[in-house]
Parts: sequence; C-alpha cells; structure tokens
Amino acid sequence: MAIYHLSVKLITRTTAKNAVAAASYRAGQKIHDNRTGQTFDYTRKKEVSYRRIFTPPNAPRWMKDREQLWNAVEQSETRKDAQVAREIEVALPIELSTSQHIILLERFVHTQLISKGMIADVVIHNKKNNPHAHILLTTREINITCDGFGKKNRDWNDKINLKIWREQWASHCNRRLSIASSKSRIDHRSLQDQGAGRIPTVHVGANCHAMDKRGITSKRKELNTLIKEKNMSNEKSKQLIASLKLEDETNQTQYEIVQAKKSRHLFLNPTDFNNSKRYREAIFARTYIPILLEIFADYCNGINEIESDIGMCFQINLNGGGKVYDYGSQIKIASGTDEEIKVAIRLAVEKGWGGLHLTGTDEAKSQIFLQAVLSGAFRPEQITGYKPSKRDLEIIRDYKPALKIANDTNIIKSYVVEKTEGSGSVGAEEKVQIPRLKI
Repeated sequence: MAIYHLSVKLITRTTAKNAVAAASYRAGQKIHDNRTGQTFDYTRKKEVSYRRIFTPPNAPRWMKDREQLWNAVEQSETRKDAQVAREIEVALPIELSTSQHIILLERFVHTQLISKGMIADVVIHNKKNNPHAHILLTTREINITCDGFGKKNRDWNDKINLKIWREQWASHCNRRLSIASSKSRIDHRSLQDQGAGRIPTVHVGANCHAMDKRGITSKRKELNTLIKEKNMSNEKSKQLIASLKLEDETNQTQYEIVQAKKSRHLFLNPTDFNNSKRYREAIFARTYIPILLEIFADYCNGINEIESDIGMCFQINLNGGGKVYDYGSQIKIASGTDEEIKVAIRLAVEKGWGGLHLTGTDEAKSQIFLQAVLSGAFRPEQITGYKPSKRDLEIIRDYKPALKIANDTNIIKSYVVEKTEGSGSVGAEEKVQIPRLKI
C-alpha cells in the first residue's frame, strides 16, 4: 500500500555535513572533494537505480556534472556555519513501476523546483519494499555573468514552500496512481487533520531494526505493535457500522470503484502480463480526459470520448488538425503527420509501455520508428512489426552514435524482457502482448 513521506533537511557545516559527500553517498559514485582533499567512494551501493541532475535553462553545461557541481557549491560557501544544500526525501508508491517513478519525479522536480531556479540532483534508491528518492538542491542562484553561483535565495527558505511541496507531492503521486489504475491514494495531512480516527505510529529507525535482527525487541517496536492492533480494532468497528447502512449510502471510495467497473478503458501497460486483466477493468473514465488534457495542453484543443466499431476510445484533437485515437491497449493516428506521431509516442511513454508493435505502411512505420528512437522514447530492440532499412540505421548512427547500432539489421529482435523481482514483466520464454501503434 502506498505511504506518504516527504521530509526536508539542510546540509550544513554546523553539523559537519558536506555537499560533495552527500552527493557521492546518494548517487553511489566516487567523487573527490577539492576543498578538503578527501575522496568519497560509495560505488558499492547497489540500490541506486536512477540518477540525474536537472538544471534551469540558464545553467551552464558543466553543472550537469555531479563532481563539478557540488565542488562549486562547496567553494562558493565561506562561512563555518554555511547551509550548503537542501535535501528532499520522498517515499515512492510501491504500486508504480520504476519507469513510472521516474516520470513522477521528473514532473514534480520540474514544476516545483527547477521552475524556481534551483538545481536538483535526483537519485532513486530502489530498496525492496522501500523505494524512495533523494532530491539534493542548491541554495544559491545561478550567476550567468561569472559562470557560477551568485547570492543565496532566501525565499527558498520560506516555510510556506514545505507546505506547498508536501501538498504537491501528494497531488502528483495520486495523479500517477490514477493513471496506473490503482485504488491506492495518499494524503499529506496529519491523521488528526484528516479526521481518520487512527493513532499515528512512531518512527522506528535503523537502530531498532538492527536490534530486531539480533532478536532484541525495542520499546518503539512494541509501541508500534500496540498502536497497529488498536487501529485495526477501530477499523473493524467502522467496517461493521458501514455494513449496516443502506446500500445507496455508499461512500466516495465505493462510488469510484463502481465507476471503474463500468469503464473498459484505462491508462494501460499491456506488457504487464500479471496485472493486464485487472487493468482492463479498472480506470476512472471521468478523470482520464482531464489527465490527457493536462499532458497534451500544448498540442491539443480538445478530447472526445467516442464509440468506434471496435469499442470506445478517446479522440485527441490536435491543434494542427490531426487526430490521435487512444483505445487503451492500442494507439491509432489518422494521417501520419509529424505532430500525430509525436503525440502518439508521448502517449505511449506516459502509459509506461515497454515497447511498440507497429502496423501500417512501411513508410509510416519508418517515420514512427525513427521518431521513437531519435527522441529517446524507445530503443530499437523495443520496437517490433518493422524491420528498419539501411537508411533508417544510418540516420540513427548519425544522430544517436551512442546506440552503437551494428551493420547487421538482425539487431532488431522481437520484444521480450527478462523477468525481474517486483516487476510485471515476463521472461524471454513467455509470450507477451505488445502495445500496438497503428496508422
């Protein structure tokens, strides 16, 4: 079940903290600190599954380098009690996949942090049953004149920011959970403010977990056990009372479940073999159109829910006159314009698809293949239904040399993925239903 956690803390020299050391530990990398002469090596950390530095448009390119960035941060501070960085730590919903975690983080970081002028070093620690992210932030504004950092931005220290970040993180998570057709939701408010009637548990911490592994039960863990038992008892009482009410007095959650069962459509990842049946029966159609309108605000002027010969679909009306049709497990485009292809690929990425199966004319499939690969949305081996021509491969080699496409076109194989723990993917020997993108 998804849990809410967002905490903010400062990295300060008063507490003998160091921005370079903090960045090295969180990213699981080896970084040298030019100010102290120390080298921090955390390359043995295995839980790091994602790391990326996000910068505002006016930031110089060297700030994308983790070692250069945090060394510059340290060198820009002269006080013994300097606040060198700020960290936001968030819990990631276990109902979402790793790719969905990345989309969630990128949306939150861009809208709430980068837009304010901060630089964010984002790292995901994919621990079992505890996926979480560390967002390390700069405290000074970018000074274009000196190609470095300028003065401190005191507005970023305002306590109102914490309130906004907490509320927005819950909003971003719930939007992604809705897209994934999950019934789980999180709330940034305290249990008292929610009126939940539950007793909050206490923080156990690493020391108590270590004691538990040695067979020693801590007082904090005993207290948590008692609190959970009390909450469970209260919940059973509430369920009994609710069951005695009339059928038409259903609460909001029950109403949403009924609405979900009525709809056949969803923000679907059909490569998720284990959950595809559940996904097909679970989407809140009344929230789907607003989500699409938000994602494609710059490209479309409206979305219609229409009945076609193969079932209901969402018609995305583009500004240039094109149309993209979303059937859940299939995406169709009307005439194959660049705008339609761009939106269709973006929609596939938002759905969390792990691959594409192309249908239509070879010319149209070539256009989709090139756009999907060159935009970085999909790798060549993730696209089936089309064997790229030599011209396609030459274009990819010219614009994406890092892909290292071989001369042998057999590199484009049928899309299969290895099964990983905690993933809905299937093994190479199992068949998988590939999402279809049609002309």
